[in-house]
Amino acid sequence: MNTSVRLAPPMPKVRAGGALAVMDVGSNTARLVVFDTTPEGGFRSIFESKEVPRLGKSVAADGSLSPSARARGVSAIRRFARQLDAAGHPPTVAVATSAVRDAPNGRAFLSEIRRETGLEIRLLTGEEEGRYAYLGVGASFELADDLVVDLGGGSLQAASTQRGQAGSIVSLPLGALRLTQRFLRHDPPKSRELDGLIEHVREHLRRLPPETEGTPRRLFGVGGTIRCLARVSIELDRYPLPQVHGYTLTRGKLERIMGRIGAMDADRRRQIPGITGTRADVIVAGLVVVDELLRTIPDESMTVCGTGIREGIVVDWIGAEVPASAEKLAFRSVTAASRSFGFSLAHGREVERVAMTFFDLLQPRYNWGKDVRRALRVGAWMHDVGTVVEIWRHPRHSAYLLRYASILGLTHRETALAALAVAQHHGDPLTPQSKKEWRSILSRDDLRVAEELGAILFFAETLDGAQVHLALARGSDRLRITPIGGPGSEASERAIERLTRAMERAFDLEVVVYGRN
Repeated sequence: MNTSVRLAPPMPKVRAGGALAVMDVGSNTARLVVFDTTPEGGFRSIFESKEVPRLGKSVAADGSLSPSARARGVSAIRRFARQLDAAGHPPTVAVATSAVRDAPNGRAFLSEIRRETGLEIRLLTGEEEGRYAYLGVGASFELADDLVVDLGGGSLQAASTQRGQAGSIVSLPLGALRLTQRFLRHDPPKSRELDGLIEHVREHLRRLPPETEGTPRRLFGVGGTIRCLARVSIELDRYPLPQVHGYTLTRGKLERIMGRIGAMDADRRRQIPGITGTRADVIVAGLVVVDELLRTIPDESMTVCGTGIREGIVVDWIGAEVPASAEKLAFRSVTAASRSFGFSLAHGREVERVAMTFFDLLQPRYNWGKDVRRALRVGAWMHDVGTVVEIWRHPRHSAYLLRYASILGLTHRETALAALAVAQHHGDPLTPQSKKEWRSILSRDDLRVAEELGAILFFAETLDGAQVHLALARGSDRLRITPIGGPGSEASERAIERLTRAMERAFDLEVVVYGRN
């Protein structure tokens, strides 16, 4: 098999990048996030502020917002307005959801905010809210025939997808704050209260989009309560990747959480790692909703998504394509990380072109899948991100930053493979400690794959700048490297010596350079 190293074609571009502020006024919390967007369709939050006005608390019998809730809401938006001033008045999209939507005095409340702050807040329908949640998840995962749910304080939005496209969207009155106020009158809740809550949730979940019935599809979860449950599970499991985005919740994990917190009052729940003070009194109701949702999915699991309605608004505003392939989503995310961290993505793509050529030569021998290919590609793009910390030990810093940067489009397994590969791109082997800490995500075979990807990155980094032709005949153990450029395009003697040792150790390959004097 013969091949020459070629530069990959550029990714398609969308609307020019820049800052965008998104304000989301929910039933329990309100958030302001300023995003930096890229011409390729990537985005990254650069500022975030959270308020807890609890607009859905103590609503009247007809759903009207109470005077105290309205006062809390106006105060929260005033603070957001001052923060927008400090941020230089970026373009701003502000929306309100369930509590304001259901309240007869909701529009009057938004008018009051406009008078007091000058901010125009758009009232979303349940379907619009569900669509933005779908776009937020679609910006993070390659969707197929799936179900996206957004659990808020006042409502639950559920959007089905067919071949990645949004299908039916329903809005159900199953928000964690709403259910807590209606059913859980005692703290901790009584068994009869939980039974009544479960029956109510099951009744409403019968209205899920009809496409979900009997279909083996994935479930993606969005919202603060779902992220809170993931944080608790991560703490209980001592999970090596402390990211809720991409984490898998199962019924077994939820049962463990309920066994831990179900008999506690809110004050004791606040002491549990992962539970914030603003979630402690509503987390039990939210857990019941998620548990009942998992009963509707054959494998009884949910992928937690850290991107939701706010990110969906960004996707809509910049015109980024959804659905999109996981690789395209990862590239968008890396472009945003490049702007934030200031590393050279151009250099990363040069290393990528060599790495992927070598990968393709070896793939028939090792039968690596698309997920492994994607992990290597992201590792190549980001292998030098650690130089923002220091140059001398930057592979270690690069691995750390990739681990915590939440690159969209990747699963936790792919993130782990990419981070471990990057840690080795100067030829340093994996330490026993680094292997041990990833054992709950990576199997022994996966750890071997990570070492192989690290060797490929080392190969590509060592040949960076050389114009060469690579050849590896089927069944041969001899890797041929032939310079194809003019003087100075060949690899150095030292580089070849290093490659020879590394390729023998990792792949039992002999490196032969043709055209050398």
